[in-house]
Amino acid sequence: MKNNLKNSVMILEHKQNLIATMKSIVHGRWSIIMLVLFIQIGCSNKDDHSHSQEYTCPMHPTVLQDKPGTCPVCGMDLVLKGNAGDEIKITSELNYLLKPTNVSVVGSIKVITPISKSMTNTIETNGIITYDTKRVTSVPIRIGGRIERLMIKYNFQPIRKGEKILEIYSPELLTAQRDLLYLLKSDSENIQLIESAKEKLKLFGVTDQQIAQITSSKKEIYSFPVYSSVDGYITEESGLGVSSLPASSPSTDMNGISSMRATASPNSITRELQTRAGMYVSAGQTLFKVINTEQVWAEFNIRQREANKIKLNDSIWLSFDQSQKEIQSTIGFIQPFYQEGANFAKVRVYLPNLKHEYQIGELVNGKLKKESEKSLWIPSRASLDLGTQKIVFIKRNGAFRPKSFSAGQTSGDWIEIVSGIDVQDSIAYDAQFLVDSESFIKARN
Repeated sequence: MKNNLKNSVMILEHKQNLIATMKSIVHGRWSIIMLVLFIQIGCSNKDDHSHSQEYTCPMHPTVLQDKPGTCPVCGMDLVLKGNAGDEIKITSELNYLLKPTNVSVVGSIKVITPISKSMTNTIETNGIITYDTKRVTSVPIRIGGRIERLMIKYNFQPIRKGEKILEIYSPELLTAQRDLLYLLKSDSENIQLIESAKEKLKLFGVTDQQIAQITSSKKEIYSFPVYSSVDGYITEESGLGVSSLPASSPSTDMNGISSMRATASPNSITRELQTRAGMYVSAGQTLFKVINTEQVWAEFNIRQREANKIKLNDSIWLSFDQSQKEIQSTIGFIQPFYQEGANFAKVRVYLPNLKHEYQIGELVNGKLKKESEKSLWIPSRASLDLGTQKIVFIKRNGAFRPKSFSAGQTSGDWIEIVSGIDVQDSIAYDAQFLVDSESFIKARN
C-alpha cells in the first residue's frame, strides 16, 4: 500500500516537471516567432519606404533617384515610381483608353453636316501655244536644178510675202526661155506658139513679170528666184518635222494631271540648215515651209472624266505667266486622245494673233467653270486622304470614328460626296486635328 502511494506521488511530480518544461519550450519558441515577425515587418516597412521614395524618368526608366528632379539625359521632370501590384483605378477620365485609337478617337472639336447644293466646278489646266496647222504653207520647187544662192540663214527665220528664198539654176528652164526668145525672133506672128511657150514657163513657176522681163530684155534668166507666198516663219521640211505639228506632247505632273510641254519652238530649235548652196534639187521637192502665226492654237490636255463635262463653245479663261491679264475665249475643238497609256481629251482654243502677242511654245493656264448638279458637299479639310481611300471622322455616341467615302469632283475648298456619307452625319470639321504622326487608321464601314 505504501509502495503504491509512493509511486503515484513520483508519477505526479514527473508530470508536473514535464508540464513546466513544455511551458518553457513553448514560451521560448513564441518569443522567437515574435522576433522574426517583428524583423520582417520592419524590413517590409523599410522597403516600402525606400520604394515610395524612388523617382524615375518616363522616357529613360534606367534613371532612378530618391528625390524629385530632372532627367540627366533628356531633361524631363522625374516622376514617382509605382510599386508592383499597385491597383490602378479606372476613372471616367480614363474610359477612352479601353478602346484602341484605330477604332475611336475622342475629342471635343467642331462638327459639321454635309450640305446639299450645286457648286461651280472650276477645272484648271496647263497648256501651250502652238501652230495652226491650217496656216502652214509649203514652198515646193517646180523645176529641178542647182541652188545658186540661199537667202535663208536659220530655221524659223521671219519672212515676208514676196521675199526671195533662193535662186536656182535649171537647164530645163533655160531651154524653155530660149524657145520663147527664138519664137519671138523668128516667128513673131505665130501667136499660138508664143503663148504655148509662155504657158510652159508659167508651169515652171515663172511669173508674168518675169516673162515680161525676158521678152523685153531678150535675155535668159540663168538664176531663177523662188519667193515666199505668205508671211510667217520659214523652216526646212525636216527642221521642225511639220508632219508632227503642233509642236507639243503630253506629260504628267506630281499630282497626276496631264499637261503640255513644248518639243519645238523658234527659241528651242538650234539645228543648222541642211540645205546648202550648190545642192541639186528635183522638181516637186519641198525644201521649206512657211508657218503663219496670225492665228495660233492654245492646246490643253484634260482628264477624260473632266472632259465629259466640257462642250464646244464653252467659255474658258486664259492667263499667261509673263502677263497678269486674263482673257476670255471659247473652246473650238475637242478630241479624245490616247497616248503613253493616258486617256485624255485634247481641247483647243483658236486665238487671233495679228499683233504677235502670243509666242509659239509659250505656256498658258486655262480655267473652265462648270455648274454641277445638286449633291452633297463637305469642306476639303474635313476629309483625310490615306492614298487608297478618303475618310472622314463621324461622331457617334460621343466618339469620333473613321469612315471611308467615295469622293467626286472638287470645287475650291469643297469636295463632292458620291457615297458613304449621309446628310444627317455629324463630321469632324478638321480631320487632320484627330490624327498624330504615329496613328494608324482603319476605317470600318
